[in-house]
Amino acid sequence: MPEDEEDIKWEPKCVASSITLDTINKTPPSEPCNGIDSNLNEDINPHHFRSARWTPDGTTILTESSDYHIRSYIVPPDLLEKHSPHNLSPYSILPSAEPIYASAVYPFFDLQNPATTLFLSSVRDHPIRLASALAPTSVATYSLVNPTTEAFITPHSIVYPSTLGGTHFLTGSDSLICLFDVSRPGKDGPVSWLPTIPSKRKQIVGGGIGMKGIVSAMAVNPTGDGILAAGTFTRQVGLYSSNGSGELLGTFSIAKTEANREIGGKGVTQLVWSPCGRYLYIAERKSDGILVYDIRVTGQMLGFLRGRKAMSNQRMEIDVLSTGAEGIHEVWAGGTDGFMRRWTNPVYSAGGQDPDWEFKVHEDAVTSTASHSTGSVVVTCGGQRHHSRSTPEITPESSLKIWSFPCS
Repeated sequence: MPEDEEDIKWEPKCVASSITLDTINKTPPSEPCNGIDSNLNEDINPHHFRSARWTPDGTTILTESSDYHIRSYIVPPDLLEKHSPHNLSPYSILPSAEPIYASAVYPFFDLQNPATTLFLSSVRDHPIRLASALAPTSVATYSLVNPTTEAFITPHSIVYPSTLGGTHFLTGSDSLICLFDVSRPGKDGPVSWLPTIPSKRKQIVGGGIGMKGIVSAMAVNPTGDGILAAGTFTRQVGLYSSNGSGELLGTFSIAKTEANREIGGKGVTQLVWSPCGRYLYIAERKSDGILVYDIRVTGQMLGFLRGRKAMSNQRMEIDVLSTGAEGIHEVWAGGTDGFMRRWTNPVYSAGGQDPDWEFKVHEDAVTSTASHSTGSVVVTCGGQRHHSRSTPEITPESSLKIWSFPCS
């Protein structure tokens, strides 16, 4: 790692931090919380943050946690003016009785207009829920039901793209992508069903092209060309036209690449487009890196970013930050060692590329690293489940922090 004078000066400052989740819940550790056994003989930290993301207007942070709650934190207006860190506490808490599989924020979220402060979430055996980030109430529900068995289908990924004008959202489930019309809640279901594998009849006659498995991550190209990238736990990626409701443009497997031996990977957990819409970043569970693909040539791996240190089964979210004209950008990610890392100009070199900067932000795994649109503020959250018998020496941390960077 470079350690010249300029790098030493470029250190982030913690400007806000949350209290622990168990303090927020005020739940005795010996009692169950929403169906989770919080017995400290088994788990040192019964609750921890799983993810954190900015709302599109940059005013609010939404978090998911292991106690099945989604919390909203409104960022103080004087965030960068106070000398000591602000104490963050949730403005609103939306509880759930089941684990949260996926969520997405309304793309035109505006704190000044409460009617827009919405987000979607999915849980097992229930309809998809549209809720307010300012009050713990559901606004609408959307059913995704198997027409044969009448059982609920659980989305493992949701995307609410601005390219659809905020009127539609997409869900990914087992070998299926669905498009929903927000104005049609209730039992009507999706307006389109797109199986990611062909029907049995087409397979028999030789049309077996597609990808099978749970659609665990999706992302719509930000340039407005309407290409949806969808990834699966079976390590396949598919590209679809018309924001996911059109034809299949191509599929490719990431299971047999030159990066496998060095960084591993056990299933796609996140897809992120570059600002120019030309490159696709693929994050996986049990991986020490991030794959970089040039989408102009479907299935061509450009290189990989190594040294991420994310050899964990849990989702650990990355972020891509635009830093200049002509698509110049950086990739940010956290690791199980508590460090936040940056890769500058990640598409300018083939093969493996090491991070050019890192900084310790948590004493536990960094489960999310998300940059504010200004580029000078980053939110991180940390924590993971620890079992007392296997890690008796660890003092777990479950916290949400906002970091300010010096102006370059």
